[in-house]
Amino acid sequence: MVLCDDVPVSEQPPGGSGPLVDESAETFCYNHRGTPTKLRCSRCDRPICGRCAIPASVGQHCPECVAEAKRSAPRVRSAIRATAPVVTAILVINVVIWVAQNFAPVITQRFASFPPAIADGQLWRLVTPMFLHLPFNGSTFSLLHIGFNSYVLYSYGPHVEQAFGTMRFLAMYLVAGFVASAASYTFGACGTPSLGASGAIFGVVGILIVYLYRRRTSAILAGYLRSLMIFVVLNLVIGFTIAGIDNFAHIGGLVGGVLLGAGVEGEGGRSRPAGAQIATIVGVAALGVALVAWRTATFACVAG
Repeated sequence: MVLCDDVPVSEQPPGGSGPLVDESAETFCYNHRGTPTKLRCSRCDRPICGRCAIPASVGQHCPECVAEAKRSAPRVRSAIRATAPVVTAILVINVVIWVAQNFAPVITQRFASFPPAIADGQLWRLVTPMFLHLPFNGSTFSLLHIGFNSYVLYSYGPHVEQAFGTMRFLAMYLVAGFVASAASYTFGACGTPSLGASGAIFGVVGILIVYLYRRRTSAILAGYLRSLMIFVVLNLVIGFTIAGIDNFAHIGGLVGGVLLGAGVEGEGGRSRPAGAQIATIVGVAALGVALVAWRTATFACVAG
């Protein structure tokens, strides 16, 4: 018996509610028109051949659906990039410059801190050293120099950036690094070049010390503060016992960081007015300028 539309009863759906699509009909890939296929995109149901099918967690997708998913998917960032972008940028810049130093020694010669050159007017040497490290010369000390500085900044920097905000952290980092260079220029050995991010990093540590001290009623933060103080003491002791470490830069950065931390944030963690915060940052920078001016006015050192 044959019903209307010439569809056999055997091919009717259960209950005889209507005709079924003839599954024997041949379909072709939407992208390769001459390629027959029985595959379909699990997302849009378009017929696709084996060349177009992209495996998915369920079934397979066509290239258009995959491209659309990529465009609409949220960008995933690492935790440090998302919460501490300045720390991430500084770490990347330091490594890139360090690599460049190994191929172009003139970078170190031109931008490292060097007292006679600073006294002669090359004031950029008070800022650029915080982005330089010892070039690799076959010694593990060069790797330890940039490696340890990067590790400390990675460990402590995000806490400070998250606590004070991106722009304030950037300003405080640069000012602390400048004060560290100013202290090195003023009190350090004449004729000895100096470079490294450790002065600015000690500034970050100084800021964090003040931040934790104001929250020392928390047992956890008090313990963190004690471990941080031990870290500072050990590093200063090592700096005074091992030749070649610029301890004046470390002390200058630490003092600058403590002053910044004490002035930017009020007692009890209360935020100071924006004007007071700016005045603190400018004031600490002015302290570094005063040291540089005094040292330059009284400079009487010949590079050896």
